[in-house]
Amino acid sequence: MHARSRRLLLSLLSSLSLSLSLSLSLLSSCHETATPADATLDSSPDLPADLSPEAAPDAEADSPDAPCPPDLPRCDGETVVACVDGREELLPCPAGTRCNLGACEESLVDLPRDAGPHSDKTEWWYYTGHVGDGEHEYGFEVTIFRYDLAIFTGYMCHVAVLDAVAGIHYHTDEILPLPTRWSGSPVVLDVGSCRFELDGAGYDHVTGRIDRGAERDSLGAPWSIDLWVEPQKRPALHGDHGVIPMGDRGGTSWYYSYTRLAAAGTIRVPDGSTYDVGGVAWMDHQWGDFDPMTEFKGWDWWSIQLDDGRELMLFQFRDWDDVLVGQAGTLVLPDGNQLTFSGFDAFSITPLREWPSPHTDGVYPLDWDLVIAEGAFDLAVETHVDDQEMYNPAQNYWEGATTVTGTAGGVPVSGVGYTELTGYASDLLDPP
Repeated sequence: MHARSRRLLLSLLSSLSLSLSLSLSLLSSCHETATPADATLDSSPDLPADLSPEAAPDAEADSPDAPCPPDLPRCDGETVVACVDGREELLPCPAGTRCNLGACEESLVDLPRDAGPHSDKTEWWYYTGHVGDGEHEYGFEVTIFRYDLAIFTGYMCHVAVLDAVAGIHYHTDEILPLPTRWSGSPVVLDVGSCRFELDGAGYDHVTGRIDRGAERDSLGAPWSIDLWVEPQKRPALHGDHGVIPMGDRGGTSWYYSYTRLAAAGTIRVPDGSTYDVGGVAWMDHQWGDFDPMTEFKGWDWWSIQLDDGRELMLFQFRDWDDVLVGQAGTLVLPDGNQLTFSGFDAFSITPLREWPSPHTDGVYPLDWDLVIAEGAFDLAVETHVDDQEMYNPAQNYWEGATTVTGTAGGVPVSGVGYTELTGYASDLLDPP
């Protein structure tokens, strides 16, 4: 990001901090893979000293004769701060690794290189989030897909805006044989009404449009989203150091997320008004030689951003008989360290009701009780609006803004999120 743009972003974020507080309060009132199996979650919301973002070396540690502080080893960026022979030492992690929980771990994602496009069968970049100005509150999705499959080769752009105050979901989609621009250095992905400018470190410019006459439900348009996002944490690498299984037929995907992005910019609404907004966003990037048409029927995915500074990503796959064949997730701590877990004993998610789509043959489960036994998470995830289906000829799915309440270790927590449900409605990638 250019210095001027970053200063503008930081200034806008500061001015919108009060608005964001009001925004999240208002949103809460709205209703609408091979992964390591032996990883366990923190069993208490009170993080141990070696995982706490507030933990810092005692001032005496600056003295050459001072003993090592009690919080070692820990991470300082990609450097391990360790106690060696009674003295604190900095041990940079070598290439191909990253620091997590006080140790250097293998990293199969190489940033900034992997921020750009790859040549695999399937790839997508997702931005979702919650923004507002204290009076107007919006959920948003801007997504670019690229497929090189036997049944479909091309690019897709999906844009959605949820007017959380009015309870109305607006969306559009485009299928194109070629992008407008597709470059790796600098990373600029321009497909129809979607455009991403990525710097490889999470300081990205995200724009999306719903042009007049392009809204799928013939609702009001045009809409435009123009946001700068800035990471508040390092990217999370999901699964086995950034690689997850895609179902149970051998496909794999590289997968990382920026789980907490500060977002600021503008949203232009159909009457021509433009609002300065700020809030929180999430970015997912996945790619690999997997085929979502043949290797599984669908998946359910949750992103959760808790007010205590933690984030959760959970997913589960269903086979063609609608049987769960795998599930896994990631817990990101306030300081950016992460815990990865998998297996059917790791968590349970129970839908509370169903919503039959008026647009497709899909019947979607909505509102969920989420329990992670090891971390003592007991969460209720509730949709803002039932009709947040992204239906289109190629790929029907439900992608919706949610609010989260519950407890972690017996302590009340709350937050916001997005949920994605695929494989519930027939389409080109999931034929009846």
